[in-house]
Amino acid sequence: MLQTLLEHAPLISAGMAGLTALIWVVYLTAFLASYRRQRRPSILITSGAGRGMGAHCFVTSLGLEPVYVLDIILDLTRPDGSRLRAVIPERNEQLPQDEQAGPDDARGATNVGPLASGEEIDIGRFRTMIDRACAENPEVQADMPLASIEITVVTITAARAALCAASRQYRVEQREGVAHLSATSIKARQIQGVFARRRLARELEQRLGMR
Repeated sequence: MLQTLLEHAPLISAGMAGLTALIWVVYLTAFLASYRRQRRPSILITSGAGRGMGAHCFVTSLGLEPVYVLDIILDLTRPDGSRLRAVIPERNEQLPQDEQAGPDDARGATNVGPLASGEEIDIGRFRTMIDRACAENPEVQADMPLASIEITVVTITAARAALCAASRQYRVEQREGVAHLSATSIKARQIQGVFARRRLARELEQRLGMR
């Protein structure tokens, strides 16, 4: 038995080395996957502090890295299925009549800006966001019937300067003449794939007239 082991010692040694290398590769792969998952931005979109269209919409960063809120997109679906879109990063209602914010209130007149890990911002009431959409898209009417509202928050990451986004949809249900909102998902859908990022970039470029 000992003689057999001695004869196959190089082969056994090579096998053990290969097994050790395989274990390290699996360990490093799991470590890198966990590290990337922790660095991946995660945006939470919630509603509260009110009911129906009077509720506030909150955006919270749950990732470990800070992000920069670049744009907020509002998609409004009417009962016939037609969809209207407006990009509403600014708090137009906070601007004075001459639409010139002073140095003291400039930051409060926009939702664009950095968002640290665990930080939350109030992007406004749903009713107010629709009013902003009216100012951006003439087809949007403040009192038009709606079937659903979808909020998309576009961010850029600090680590890789890559576009990411999160969206959440709310059904609009009329009860005794009063609009009620109900989320269609437990949490916001994270938009972080390569193709999704390219689509976001194209949409933002079209808005800027780059395409």
